[in-house]
Amino acid sequence: MMTENKNSPQKNFPSDGYIKFRCEYTNAEWNSPELPLDKDFLSIFHEVDNFRTKVYDQGFIGIYENGIGFGNLSFRCKDHFIITASATGGARELGLTGYTLVNKVDIAQNTVHSIGPLPASSETMSHASVYQNSALANYVLHIHNSMLFNFLKEKNALSTPENIAYGTPKMAETIGELVRQNPTEATIVMRGHEEGILIYGMSIAHLQSQLIFLCQEANKEQCMHCKQKGEHHNG
Repeated sequence: MMTENKNSPQKNFPSDGYIKFRCEYTNAEWNSPELPLDKDFLSIFHEVDNFRTKVYDQGFIGIYENGIGFGNLSFRCKDHFIITASATGGARELGLTGYTLVNKVDIAQNTVHSIGPLPASSETMSHASVYQNSALANYVLHIHNSMLFNFLKEKNALSTPENIAYGTPKMAETIGELVRQNPTEATIVMRGHEEGILIYGMSIAHLQSQLIFLCQEANKEQCMHCKQKGEHHNG
């Protein structure tokens, strides 16, 4: 897969990582009365957590040189959803302590209720909007990658407007409108959130295959541009 160096000294770091919603958070440990575990949950969780590590290794989740993390992953859990916690972007492996249960999101009131070892991700409302507007979407991945971001913009992919910032009720509402039009799966470019891309679908396999497809297409495009300019590119 295509990755990029997030530690370039000349990089203008995208705004990310800061929670903008009202956070109603209850601290609790997994496998406690508040957060019980069973075999079915753990089977799904391990698939999600292993996938998150792969996405981290590919550079789509991580931490910028300025210390701000980026990227998050969630999955539906009955009437709620589980999401990677705030400030976990820099960790390659998370395990249960890196995830939080989101049990209520009020987009209009800009409020997120969660319970777990850590508060929920700053992008929780965007994830919630997917689940609230589609009964078919079971997994949501938010990544950062400037090459894919620019490629998708050039191709006029599904997107949110440039004047809508990440982590806001307006972003969640706009994503919800797009999800209602595409309830099964989609890739959304968050134009007002530099490098931000949202991918959702019915399975982890879909997220993985979509990432592979996007990287292949973007690399082809880059190779074509290089050939037109007479440059050599190792794609």
